[in-house]
Amino acid sequence: MSEHVWVSNILNSEASLGAFVRTNVNIEHVVEADQKNKDGGSVSQDLCPTRIWASSGVEEHDMAFETRNPDPDLFFAGGYWIVSEFAADILRRFDLGGGALYPVSDGVFKSDNETRLPKEYFCWIFGNKKSAFLSQDSRNVRAPKIEGLWWEMPWTPADDDVAVSGRALKGPDVWLDDMLFQSVFLSGPLGDALDAAGLSEAFRLFKCRVI
Repeated sequence: MSEHVWVSNILNSEASLGAFVRTNVNIEHVVEADQKNKDGGSVSQDLCPTRIWASSGVEEHDMAFETRNPDPDLFFAGGYWIVSEFAADILRRFDLGGGALYPVSDGVFKSDNETRLPKEYFCWIFGNKKSAFLSQDSRNVRAPKIEGLWWEMPWTPADDDVAVSGRALKGPDVWLDDMLFQSVFLSGPLGDALDAAGLSEAFRLFKCRVI
């Protein structure tokens, strides 16, 4: 097949994408929402944050909307994946299936919890699963330590490392696959749209072969 899809390794990159960020959600709801999202399940809006701010006292890691990443289009906030309005406008043009984009209605703030970023932000829920990953046709993926469990993304992913079956071409445009750990898949058209908008690096996207 000439079609392609895209895979992201953001789930393996939480710290570098702003893990030191706080939300106004209690820990029980954070744990529930995080597990559901990583399982490709639906997450209700009441489990998601309405206010986000950067942690203080962790300057070496602080993507805190300061000098290292003052205007992010994608970041991780204490259990939640957050996208800018620019990115959300692209995502919502596609079939999100059981996924969602919930507004962070009270805003995103710097570490003083007073200086608000000018952009609007949304909590991104993946919301779907497919079974399309082809380990035998993929390159550089890491084999499971116990046979029958999930494979892992390459240490340094590249285009065409990951192969999927034609099942990836059906259904929603965002999904997780149980057999490839810490990966998020996007359809060809959605990944192409993010790439054309200059967001492939922010979303850590790599093309996958469809076999």
